[in-house]
Amino acid sequence: MSALEAVHRALKPLDADERQRVLASVYALLKIGEGPVPASSLISAGSGQPNAPTKAQLSTPARPVAIRELIQEKKPRTHPQFITLFAYYREKHQNMPTFSRAVLADYYATSREKPPKNFDRDFVEAVRRGWIHEDGDNSYITSKGLEVVESNFSDIAEMPPRKAKGPKLKKKPARKTSR
Repeated sequence: MSALEAVHRALKPLDADERQRVLASVYALLKIGEGPVPASSLISAGSGQPNAPTKAQLSTPARPVAIRELIQEKKPRTHPQFITLFAYYREKHQNMPTFSRAVLADYYATSREKPPKNFDRDFVEAVRRGWIHEDGDNSYITSKGLEVVESNFSDIAEMPPRKAKGPKLKKKPARKTSR
């Protein structure tokens, strides 16, 4: 309350336009946004009639983006792409740049997407492609991951699936037949 009284005392001797300029400067310094609309900009020059405020003067803060909106916009097709998109969403829209595997897995439920049958395999694939850097609870999306999401996954060539590594079978020697 004392801060408000101090601001009031400081602004009281100023005329309306000076107050608006001071408040606009404070808004800019504090990175609050547009700041108050100066009264002089609402009155038409010469006529003294009110003007409608401009779109910039009436701008509202950006609305939050839902994970479903981002999925519809970016159109991921594979689970490694979804996982990378979830990491992107955390960093760009939730201001949480680090995560663990388990945290990203929870985004499937939030987004109403069907989770993969093998989440760990798909997470490792996103790491293998260089989209995510894994470091336990401090994992993060890489610059390459940011680029691929921002390009709506269109700048990537589909990588062929890896061949399953199983035990190598020895060929049996051909049987000799006697005659």
